[in-house]
Amino acid sequence: MARKAKTKRTREETLQWFREARFGMFIHWGVYALLGGGEWIRNTGRIPQEEYDKLPPKFTAKKFDPAQWADLAKRAGMKYMVITTKHHDGFCMFDAHNTDWKITNTPFGRDAIAEMTTAFERKGIPVGYYYSIMDWYHPDYLPRLPWEEEARPADGADVTRYVDYMREHIKQLMTEYRPAPFVLWWDGGWINKPEELDGAGTNALARKLKPDILINDRHFTKEDLVTPEQRVPPTGYFDEEGNPQTWEACITMTSHWWGYDKDETVYKTSEYLIRMLVDIVSKGGNLLLNIGPKPDGTIQKEFVKRLEDIGEWMDQFSEAIYGTTASPFNLLPFYGRVTTRGERLYVHVFEWPADGTIRLPGLQNEVKRVSAVQKGRPKLDFAREGDDLVITLPERPLHPVASVFAVDLVGEPQVEPLVLGPDEDGAIQLPAVMGFLDGAHGMRIRYESEDGIIHAGNWLKTADSIEWTFMAPKRGDYEVWLNHRVPVGQGGSEVAVIVNGKEAPKIMPNGMISTGGGTQVEGGQQQVLKTASTQGQFKRRRAAIVRLKKGENTIKITAPSIKRDAALDLRSVELRPVK
Repeated sequence: MARKAKTKRTREETLQWFREARFGMFIHWGVYALLGGGEWIRNTGRIPQEEYDKLPPKFTAKKFDPAQWADLAKRAGMKYMVITTKHHDGFCMFDAHNTDWKITNTPFGRDAIAEMTTAFERKGIPVGYYYSIMDWYHPDYLPRLPWEEEARPADGADVTRYVDYMREHIKQLMTEYRPAPFVLWWDGGWINKPEELDGAGTNALARKLKPDILINDRHFTKEDLVTPEQRVPPTGYFDEEGNPQTWEACITMTSHWWGYDKDETVYKTSEYLIRMLVDIVSKGGNLLLNIGPKPDGTIQKEFVKRLEDIGEWMDQFSEAIYGTTASPFNLLPFYGRVTTRGERLYVHVFEWPADGTIRLPGLQNEVKRVSAVQKGRPKLDFAREGDDLVITLPERPLHPVASVFAVDLVGEPQVEPLVLGPDEDGAIQLPAVMGFLDGAHGMRIRYESEDGIIHAGNWLKTADSIEWTFMAPKRGDYEVWLNHRVPVGQGGSEVAVIVNGKEAPKIMPNGMISTGGGTQVEGGQQQVLKTASTQGQFKRRRAAIVRLKKGENTIKITAPSIKRDAALDLRSVELRPVK
């Protein structure tokens, strides 16, 4: 009997699967790995093309085993993979039909994309293809890199020929590597206006060839995915009507480069990566976590260890990640996150509270059961305090990084937003744990803990910030007090207090608005002070006097300039009415 043909998946079905997958592997691998300086090395090192041409003959990748890569992704709990088919250096990691600048013309001699696609698909991990619009090799791509304009004049270059060249690649990748790719992951489109390279036309071609494919936003056309890079946004993404958008944060485990960097010494910890995954999913997003394999085809031990640690956590708690949706809570008074599936909340507790309880504010539903996500699903005690649900936790965490508890409700979650406002003394308390951290590409600010109290730390970038929205009962002047810490010898950074400023979007070189953060604050009240050492102790300091309006206000703390290592650690802001 003949087998029934598999029903083709629709684009909406692919999108729904993607939203449920939540966690994927990004792979940056190319001949640039031979230099061990990251994927931008030809530009950052100002390497002439004739010198860069010497790399492919040295590319042997003798230890390349895509089955091992796929097995590592599977053990980490990753549900999909995206691989760089061509990065900015223009080198094709597949057997491209229209160029000799490709991997099959190296001593390695094989189609790495084909082999990786087969290996990952065999593990049940769908594969997507990254493709760089920018191309430093092709003679018709414009503009030239600024430092090589003289050596590589653009006379006679025709970008329409480059578009034709690129479209031949897209046709090949869409038709010859089935069932891949599930996503066309553009990059490098921030230099050219979309109409200059007819991005809409190329996307239409891809969809005609593979109707179920997803396409990201980096050709600067409105497609399926918003893709913030090297940052976790403070909230999810929403369209003009306020509907949640599908988004995916792409993040390295390293401090900077995506491709192999032999000199890298700073790696994100397993704890940070697990909590980051939870944070992203709690905002309705996916995490695309990168590895940059070595030129011999092996994956360095730092990546392996972290992926194994994530996999160990996922073995116990993956039900709180896969297929879940964003948290219904706008704020939580403890350090943790919430993910949702239907009538169940998954409460992720990062920092164990001193009193052994956590509070879910404004939860309107009747609660049927609270249980620990562990063997036997032991029940937890809970009680109502007004509109809040108070849960009594076990004596010890279920996991040292993030413990997960299930709250089963009657009906879909109904939550009244938590509003920050004045206490009995008229002061407005704004703890760091209830602030929104933000930053541009390369964001470093994060939540840290000292004596069980959360602060905004690792403040290494001037674009990083923390912001609160709160209510003031009436118009008036308020003193701004910072509860902060500055180590010995680390003073001199600028700290700005901005009240009711407006966000001005970042404009890319192609004139388009960036979705990747890095906004500037304009208007409002802005006051700047300089930090001084607190001898490494948390101390209160009056920072400014501001005028609040009646009703909703915002306050943002930024560091316009940072001296030495870091700006400050910030536990809270207190606003006290001036009497």
